[in-house]
Amino acid sequence: MGRSFRLRAALLMGAALSLPALAALNVPANPPSDFFCQPLVFRDQVLGIGYQAVIRAAPGCQKPALVRKENFFTGSTEPPLLIPVGEVRRVWLFTHRLTYTLDRQTWRRAVVR
Repeated sequence: MGRSFRLRAALLMGAALSLPALAALNVPANPPSDFFCQPLVFRDQVLGIGYQAVIRAAPGCQKPALVRKENFFTGSTEPPLLIPVGEVRRVWLFTHRLTYTLDRQTWRRAVVR
């Protein structure tokens, strides 16, 4: 009884001491500064040389999505497409891939489902 009691007391004490530390980890130092939402991209009308992508902002998001087409071969980009909440855009992709941004600075590849 003494040994299991000490073990339980040590576990409770450790949990009590670690709760403030865990709470501090969950609070971001800087508030989120995202201006845009992550887009959802789906394939539609697949051809032998490309496909049509259907793009929309993620469900539940209150901000628009900002997406651009990037050429595989040259690395050149087209002007970004602003996709408002609740709207859908369709683009043809042959020699391009889609990238998106949340903050207008860092562009990430969009996952096509």
